[in-house]
Amino acid sequence: MFAECIDCRGTKGMCGISPCPLLSEVKRRLPQREETALSDMAGPSPPSLFVGRYGYPNVRAGPSVSWIQDSEVEKISSGDPSELFGKPLEEVAARHANLVTGSSKMAINTTRETNQILEATQVIAMSSSAVDVELDFDRPVPIGGSPSFDTMSTPLGPAGHLVRAEVVSHASISSKVDSVANETDLLANEAMEELTSSGIGEAHISRILSSGLLGKEGKRKLVPTRWGITATDDTLSKQCWQRVRDLPSLDKYMVFEATYLDNRFHVVLAPGLWAFQMLEAWCRGSVWGSNGQVLDDWEEMQPRSEYAHSITGAYYAARLAVLEHMEAIGRSGSCMVWRDIGPGYWAPVGVWLIRETVRNAMKSKPTIFDTLAEAMSYLQQRVSSPEEVKLSWFANRGRQTTLETFGEAYS
Repeated sequence: MFAECIDCRGTKGMCGISPCPLLSEVKRRLPQREETALSDMAGPSPPSLFVGRYGYPNVRAGPSVSWIQDSEVEKISSGDPSELFGKPLEEVAARHANLVTGSSKMAINTTRETNQILEATQVIAMSSSAVDVELDFDRPVPIGGSPSFDTMSTPLGPAGHLVRAEVVSHASISSKVDSVANETDLLANEAMEELTSSGIGEAHISRILSSGLLGKEGKRKLVPTRWGITATDDTLSKQCWQRVRDLPSLDKYMVFEATYLDNRFHVVLAPGLWAFQMLEAWCRGSVWGSNGQVLDDWEEMQPRSEYAHSITGAYYAARLAVLEHMEAIGRSGSCMVWRDIGPGYWAPVGVWLIRETVRNAMKSKPTIFDTLAEAMSYLQQRVSSPEEVKLSWFANRGRQTTLETFGEAYS
């Protein structure tokens, strides 16, 4: 364990050791399968795809397909990771080892007319249910080993270089997804809003965005999966904020709570103008375990424009879940999210965990207080670093907002 681990999280190589020793230890804790190798395969895609970020603007992209037998089809990971919510960590992590990702290197502005592998990938991205896919690799791909891990997306199974990818079954594509994907006069954020209003979930929207199917003609591009997830959460939450900001304010202070995979969330809602802070405490024994170091990012009056470098994608996932709740109850306000990560969370499974656990918290019965001081006092008794609650920006931010600042934020 190094001091840099909490900042690196296996993505920056800050310790100089490759592969990440913490992620290597995670792999050793997962059940091992007998390894084999495949030069070609046919199987269902949940639907799922992956677009890498290394080498950008020339990236590796392609579909993910299950290699397990038909009798085990129920073990295939869902195309929407939220459907895994409530499952034990071993099952969540191991399910993705069943998916083989085939990819080909291509420029981010590649079009489906010039790339057959991209065409198949985009059909999979648009589909709302599993599709059968055939893959041919340039060399045998070892399968049966442990998945690879990324802090933003779900774990990844084995991968190989594709020479062919073809969808060989009917893809279930809704009329709204089909029309938006073929509408080349819509901005990407406008397309996302249309899809959301039609009940298309963020996981599906993120797939469509990553596969290069959103945006105006000539502006469309492949978006690395990791970036696409955050971009989707960020865009959808900003759109939700636009609908929430002029609603009547909350009149009480409420604390919601939920726990999943040893991730303990406390969500404080408060009256007043929009403000949001998220704090994370990675406790000793957790996957990036430190000595309880607390990270945080925040915004005031309106959604932040700079990336949340400390909390990263989890910030936007939590913010979306909170704003969805505010819209559902018809109230505006401010929010603080505290996340304690314990030793039971020994493998990163993606920011969907944050989004779904906060959504689950917002469904719980809150503890209600008359003042912020009372809510903060309650929170201090329930989290790993009570002093950090006391010193937090949210607990100490100014109580008054000038009319000038108000006008700037809401103009």
